[in-house]
Amino acid sequence: MLPRNAIAIRKTLGAATRAKIITAATNKTSTATLLDYPPGAYTGMRTFDKLGIMDFTGHTTRLANSLQQIHFPGQGAETSVVDSSVEAAAATKGLAPLRRLEVMKEETMNLVKAGLKFYYKNRTDDVLGSADETKVTVLCTWDPENQEPTLIAHFEPLKTPTTLRCKVEVHGSPRHHATAKDSQWVRDRRGLEASLDKDSNEAILVDNSTQDIYEGLSSNFFAFDRERRTILTAPLNSVLQGTILKVVMNVCNNENIPVEFKFPNLKEAHEWEGAFITT
Repeated sequence: MLPRNAIAIRKTLGAATRAKIITAATNKTSTATLLDYPPGAYTGMRTFDKLGIMDFTGHTTRLANSLQQIHFPGQGAETSVVDSSVEAAAATKGLAPLRRLEVMKEETMNLVKAGLKFYYKNRTDDVLGSADETKVTVLCTWDPENQEPTLIAHFEPLKTPTTLRCKVEVHGSPRHHATAKDSQWVRDRRGLEASLDKDSNEAILVDNSTQDIYEGLSSNFFAFDRERRTILTAPLNSVLQGTILKVVMNVCNNENIPVEFKFPNLKEAHEWEGAFITT
């Protein structure tokens, strides 16, 4: 079978050295590609009208902010998202430009442009003439072996829901550092993903002691309180704020729908008119 997906890699970055962007076809998924590289800051984007990226500035801001929180102790050590004192000096120096939003935005834009051009050119089907959009996953990490930053983008067809409803399971506990989008989470959540039933779409993370609902493995969770006619969702500093969450906030603001940043609670599910996830 011919490869359907694509990757674009830019390994050496900075004002002094300009590295060539390398593009290639691949059969690997975005998840498999993330697992091929050391943990680092990542984000998942989607195209609109094939060539635009939804909330591109928001995604690059997330990358830069996450990279500021994630630290790279050096070869053979695990990624830390807390203690900056353990970061290798070479990583601090090499990643400094990419921790600035304006540099991250420019470098990511160049990478995604090159990758999308290659992806559309090499698709065997007429993706530009279809309704299909593209999922773009970007990872920025530190290569301890070559002592340089790695910036990579992966391109694959965006999956569209086949039904208006989805099934979720209550699994696991809230993650420790939700505000940093670290690809280590892709590794950590594999056990939960493997335990899901075949017809389940997502696992919802809940505090077992309080029954407060935080978020999904890769989604934000919302409930609609029937009596108060208010949308409930977890406090923003306790979850990763997805791009579509901001879209929901804009819609609610335009339609005068109240939103309360309060944990939906499983014990109060009988008080909801409905619930939904966004990703």
